[in-house]
Amino acid sequence: MTSFVHAGTRGLGMWLVALTLAAPALHAQTLPPPWASRDVGAPSLAGRAGYGSGVFTVEAAGTDIWGTSDQFHFVYQQVSGDVEIVARVDDLTAVHAWAKAGVMIRASLAGGSPHGFALVSGTNGVHFQRRTASGGLSTSTAGSSNRAPVWLRAVRTGTRVTTAWSTNGTSWSTIGSDTIALGTSAYVGVAVTSHRAGTRTTSRVSNVRVTPLGLPAPQQSTDIGAPAVRGSASFSGGTYTITAGGRDIWDRADEFHFVYQPLTGNGEVIARVASIVNTHRWAKAGVMIRESLTPDSRHAMMVASVGSGYAFQRRPDPGAYSVHTSGGSGTPPGWVRLVRSGTLFEAYRSTNGSTWSLVGSDHIPMGSTVYVGLAVTSHNTSAATTAVIDSLRVTAFTAPGNAPPAVTITAPASGTTVTAPATVTIAASASDPENRMASVDFYVNSTLLARDSTSPYSVSWSASAAGVYTLTAVAHDADGNSTTSGPVTVTVEAPVTTPPRYVVFTASSDHATNVTSYLLEVFASGANPSTAAPIASSDLGKPAPASNGDITVDRGTFFSNLAPGNYVATVTAIGPGGRTRSGSITFAR
Repeated sequence: MTSFVHAGTRGLGMWLVALTLAAPALHAQTLPPPWASRDVGAPSLAGRAGYGSGVFTVEAAGTDIWGTSDQFHFVYQQVSGDVEIVARVDDLTAVHAWAKAGVMIRASLAGGSPHGFALVSGTNGVHFQRRTASGGLSTSTAGSSNRAPVWLRAVRTGTRVTTAWSTNGTSWSTIGSDTIALGTSAYVGVAVTSHRAGTRTTSRVSNVRVTPLGLPAPQQSTDIGAPAVRGSASFSGGTYTITAGGRDIWDRADEFHFVYQPLTGNGEVIARVASIVNTHRWAKAGVMIRESLTPDSRHAMMVASVGSGYAFQRRPDPGAYSVHTSGGSGTPPGWVRLVRSGTLFEAYRSTNGSTWSLVGSDHIPMGSTVYVGLAVTSHNTSAATTAVIDSLRVTAFTAPGNAPPAVTITAPASGTTVTAPATVTIAASASDPENRMASVDFYVNSTLLARDSTSPYSVSWSASAAGVYTLTAVAHDADGNSTTSGPVTVTVEAPVTTPPRYVVFTASSDHATNVTSYLLEVFASGANPSTAAPIASSDLGKPAPASNGDITVDRGTFFSNLAPGNYVATVTAIGPGGRTRSGSITFAR
């Protein structure tokens, strides 16, 4: 600053003038590292930026940030990976209705670069504008009619940019989300344009915060079931932003994005679903406990949907069809909760995160260590939804003062032998110290035969194949505890067959006049005697018929020489006039 003092006389008095000249504050770009600034797209009037007391002051000309190429002034830094930028646009000189200032994530510093831009305009409100591909046309989504001051946020997760606005910097409203052709690193910062080539606008922007995003340990995220549209997840300030495609979490296999961590034993997971982008009325987000990361895994989940309310959904066995319990109507924001106690899963919903309403419960036999976290699906194979979820809490616990049930198989006795085919009744005695018995599962070897939820507990087993089998029973109480009985061994023997001894048949009507002998022929089971060759035969001669017309011939040795199995037999009368075969019979050796 330069001062000049001039003294002189005017009439009879003295006069003194002090003249102070202040240098323009923005001639030098005094930005704190790692910030830099430059014009993008060569505006006819150069822009400039300065910084002081936590506020960026940006002067910018430029035709616009729109169309296939942009002109504006950019205060930026280069960031690799997922990132969030938040800022408050304190004011903006409205030299045009579409003068604009806001936060931007940009692929490059070229005029036609892909980008996502959350902005407030001179008089046209808050918008999410973007160019999804290099040199492509811009598109816009309106957010609100607010003018500056306003808070803006842009979040990059993979190639997805999601924007939001706020009046206070804490409660956010999503403007929109889109897939943008961003590289591994991107340029993140504050963008300002006057929308008038020969005039500059001025904007002051404060509370600028750039945060690289990553999930807190030990959490990870992955797509389950290979959705056509890939998902991603980011975390900042206690809030998860999850982008997800996927056909659905339903039926016999799932497609969704999962933010998860391992949990051993009992526990609960609670979250607040703040918002979901509408890609389908059954686009949904919520909390999940899952046995594995395979698409057909057992799981339980409590979700909020875009247009179909709240629901407790689960798959009780791998590859089984999903089961649904309605949790009533409603849309986000809302709280969801899932509690595991052994095999018992309970689902809740809440409006405030403290007073809970039970939606439903079910027994699902998962392993000790499971995956617990947040599940999001778009229910749309060609589009991704974005869910904002806050206040996630995962808690492991042990249910105190609760003893497991007792169970014993009472029938059959261990060592029992039966001959197939047989129907065996398996019965068990089961009780719970707290009188909270729920059910008994019966297993043959390691295969679940059936579940009985009513005392006395029993099931029927069809024992058809020979072998030695181990029977067990697993008792469950209503608190999630379970106990397995001691094993019971049952031997199933193949049926014992006694070979036939006699051939009995009715003599031919012309036995006395035209028959010279009878022939026994044996064929393989299922064979047609008219076309097949016999595998054995025996000449029966011409015995005299009994008074009832039947002829009986002892062929015990012949039958004993046949291999064990099933057969078809016929008797043929032989005479000068030819042969006549009887109908066939089946027998076992």
